Amino acid sequence: MKLLLIGGTGILSTDIRELALEKGIDVYILNRGKKEKEKLDSRIHVIIGNIRNVEDTKEKIEDLYFDVVIDFLSYTKEQLKNTLSIFNGKCDQFIFISSATVYRKTMPNEKITENTELYNPDWEYSLDKIECEKLLEENYKVNGQKYTIIRPYVTYSNKRIPFAIIPQHKQWSLANRIILGKPIVLWDNGKAICTLTSTKDFAEGMIGLFKNEKAYQEAFHITTDKTLTWKQALEYIGNAIGKEPVIADIPSDFISKEMPELKGVLYGDKGLDRIFDNTKIKSATDFNPKVEFKDGIKDTIKYYQEHDYMRAIDYEWDARMDNLVEKYNKHNDKSFDKKIISNKLHNKNQTIKEKIIYYLCRNDLTYKIYKKIKRKLRS
Repeated sequence: MKLLLIGGTGILSTDIRELALEKGIDVYILNRGKKEKEKLDSRIHVIIGNIRNVEDTKEKIEDLYFDVVIDFLSYTKEQLKNTLSIFNGKCDQFIFISSATVYRKTMPNEKITENTELYNPDWEYSLDKIECEKLLEENYKVNGQKYTIIRPYVTYSNKRIPFAIIPQHKQWSLANRIILGKPIVLWDNGKAICTLTSTKDFAEGMIGLFKNEKAYQEAFHITTDKTLTWKQALEYIGNAIGKEPVIADIPSDFISKEMPELKGVLYGDKGLDRIFDNTKIKSATDFNPKVEFKDGIKDTIKYYQEHDYMRAIDYEWDARMDNLVEKYNKHNDKSFDKKIISNKLHNKNQTIKEKIIYYLCRNDLTYKIYKKIKRKLRS
């Protein structure tokens, strides 16, 4: 079997490609070839290219045909339309990575099935994924390209610490705050129920759908059967680190007002109960998730601790957390220990640049200046 991963080096795709290699599958990856911190397996065929460059990508795969293509990189309908224009007729099965955030809000303790209504107006990301799913059906009717939709929920791996209020990159920043005893922002007392799935379990479910007749023109979510609250998840992260987190319990409405970019994440995702019924994936494959979060997160933290490059700190995010906690405490006339929120508690190896970033982002006025500087530097 010949498999192509569009991307191929991300959180989800890493364990899929490694398991595929173990099973003797011929693995190709298509990405821009940015240098990896860890060397790729020599058995992997690497195609250097940018999926957004349609004509160039078509040339690079001109003589290739794949049994399965997995698209990890289409987030909008336009992006997916361009990708399909490349792979229509170039593979037996096109697998699109959607999101389990596409489902409507559920009642407390309600289980989500693949037939749950697709509607999430609180997050543009989810609405875009829904449009992508519609496009796949339309494309099948017109071009006959068989497809499968996968809706992952929150996953974690050796390279991802799962939490809502955490940097997209440099996720050790959350662990660093726990280690230093700095407050961890928890929304609405962390009472929402979450489902946190190891990418190793996810990969098992995914590979079971390759060239599977039961998967064609179907959608599946692939999650663990175990649930916990976000507060429990934070406690398990603290246990893995060896220190109890200091919690700053702040309502979602206050967080969203101060940090509008988190509104969709909280109201359209992490602030909702998310419990999944995995009957469909189990009926189509031998899927049987085994990794419990309390055990899997220990492996995650251990990996970070053993790899120096993984323990980078996002000082912009860290400063904004300190600012958010301080403002909430003042707003509610709560007393707080300023030393706990002080930059002095950072590691001694902090560079001058990192200190400047922290102090610029520590209050609203200088943060606005910092953002303007960043925009100018990028343009």
